[in-house]
Amino acid sequence: MARIRTNLLPRYLELNPHNGTYYYRNPAMPAKANLGKGEQEAIRLASQLNARHRIQCEQEAARLEASVDLGSVAFSDAFGEFVEKYIADYSLKSSTAQLLRQRRRRLIDALGKIQVPMIDTQMLREAISSGSQFEQGKLRTILLRFFRYAKSTGLYPSHLSNPVDDLFVDPLPRKRRQRMTIEQFNAIYSVAPQWLRWMMTLAFHLALRRVDLVNLRFDEVVADRIISPIRKSDSQARDMEATSVDFPIHPDVRNVLMEARRSSLRVGGCPFVVHREPERRTQRAAGALEGGRMAHPAQVLPDYASKAFYKARDLALDQTRLFEGMSVRQMPTLHEIRALSSHLYATAGYEVAAVQELMAHTDPDMTRAYQKGHARKVLRVEMMLPYRVPQPQPQPQPQPDNAVREKRAVYRVAASPQGREKFPENSLTGNGVAA
Repeated sequence: MARIRTNLLPRYLELNPHNGTYYYRNPAMPAKANLGKGEQEAIRLASQLNARHRIQCEQEAARLEASVDLGSVAFSDAFGEFVEKYIADYSLKSSTAQLLRQRRRRLIDALGKIQVPMIDTQMLREAISSGSQFEQGKLRTILLRFFRYAKSTGLYPSHLSNPVDDLFVDPLPRKRRQRMTIEQFNAIYSVAPQWLRWMMTLAFHLALRRVDLVNLRFDEVVADRIISPIRKSDSQARDMEATSVDFPIHPDVRNVLMEARRSSLRVGGCPFVVHREPERRTQRAAGALEGGRMAHPAQVLPDYASKAFYKARDLALDQTRLFEGMSVRQMPTLHEIRALSSHLYATAGYEVAAVQELMAHTDPDMTRAYQKGHARKVLRVEMMLPYRVPQPQPQPQPQPDNAVREKRAVYRVAASPQGREKFPENSLTGNGVAA
């Protein structure tokens, strides 16, 4: 028998007479949905699903209409122009611009021929889902900016919602890297080359980022103070006022500056505090000097500093047992010295707001995140219950078998005629006085 559908039921809702169950399926659904046997509940759910389906159809029609009215702009053309405009407007570094162009090619390969108004959230999810969690977040950020730009310039219908608003991004995996301890810092410091020791000392006391450490110059040391500009690379920093941090010079830092100045004269007057005497002139260094990525042959680039730290850490790993049980992803990196410094400042009694300014964080929660994980928090409690747990009464101890035998022998002797003569009354067996 065919399924029953009367005028009382909403559209796409049918009743199966064999089992009395209501089923719903609209043209956009791949399979039927079981709405149960309750008529009123099935009608209510079907009405809601119909309303949602009608909205989706209207949005699809609007996208199709807009794609015709707006001249059918392909995503590849619109997004390609937007990326180049973004790079020029924000004066991105060559390395950052290269990463952005790589992401542009990835998105154009997935969405290139689709007209901009026809793109929905599901298409975007399919386009970014093949990347890592970190890459998905980066792609979502640039897509969000693109569709805001497209709506403001008329490339995307203004009455439609931004398809990136509901775009799901896989959460980042849990951070495996463990915090650095003072003992681990000392172990790595003891086997590090001299220039890396300078860098580790500056990171320990100043809590600077890697890029700030390698770019710290001698002319930023003014009258027993270090005035270091914060070189943030994230997009949020471009909207902020330029910031510098004014540090007092710790005795350890003063020793580093004295050693580095003497070393700078030997390598031709390098203006950077952290520098090294190159063992040989490489083609890569020559290209960096010609391309403007290096200002002096003795300058240390950020990536080289990280690789040198890894080598020193591996040497410390072979000589100590401070890193036992840790995988490669759990091993502390050069950046962990910054977190260690933040923790030590908090341990010394400095408030979060003061450490936040030191680290140039825009959010105090970020500072607290750097300070977590170094030590187990101890909560001091000053409470005691006014009750005692009842203690069990001591039980009589059983006597050894030898003592029992001796006592029985005494009684046997006392009970015999001969025993009465040996043990008269008032003795162990009577009330008499012993003879």
